[in-house]
Amino acid sequence: MARPHEPGGRPADEPPEAGQDRRELIRLAAVELFARHGYRGTTVRAIAERAGVDPALVMYHFGSKENVFSTVIRETMRAEELLPELPHLLDEVADTDSADDPAADGKCPGGPGSRLLRGFLTRWEDAATRPSLLVVFRSAMEHPEASQLFREVAGGELLLPLARRIPAPDPELRAVLVASLLVGLVTGRYVVPIEPLAGMELDTVVGLYGPYADDMLLGRLGGSPPPGLPDA
Repeated sequence: MARPHEPGGRPADEPPEAGQDRRELIRLAAVELFARHGYRGTTVRAIAERAGVDPALVMYHFGSKENVFSTVIRETMRAEELLPELPHLLDEVADTDSADDPAADGKCPGGPGSRLLRGFLTRWEDAATRPSLLVVFRSAMEHPEASQLFREVAGGELLLPLARRIPAPDPELRAVLVASLLVGLVTGRYVVPIEPLAGMELDTVVGLYGPYADDMLLGRLGGSPPPGLPDA
């Protein structure tokens, strides 16, 4: 029995890599158009035209525009990509000497929150990954459909893996607090740039925000404010 063909007359007996290449072309075209026009302003036909394929091929690989966008979000927000420090983030919490020594074992200085913050911001500093991240964050801010997808993916891909690694009371709450800090920070630094934050060196940003992230992960929640801030 002859195998089915992809839409547009593409034979199904092509190597699997050919179909994956077309799928990736569609995904990259979607990233570009979502960045320019937002979720609602981008159509399946426009994605197909930008990718140089038939619109039916977009539907063949993804099923709907929502699924294209969901794929962009999921592939952009994979924990191993966004939080490269996560696997070993809290493995050495007690090793304060290595945490305080930037030369120790090549690790970043500061506590686990600071290392998490640096790893996350490093992805935003990379010109190759920033466009996809901007698509996700801007769309989530503008459209309810995109916002819902963002919440679902962020919860499953980022918050749960982070919460599972926090050896302190209320790990789910701590994960949400740290995530809120990260979202607010990248919004003011990259999505809607606000000076002087947008122009600061990465080390300066980590030095300013890292201690707060450290406290959110392992400190006493609801404790005294950091030095220099008045009691509530």
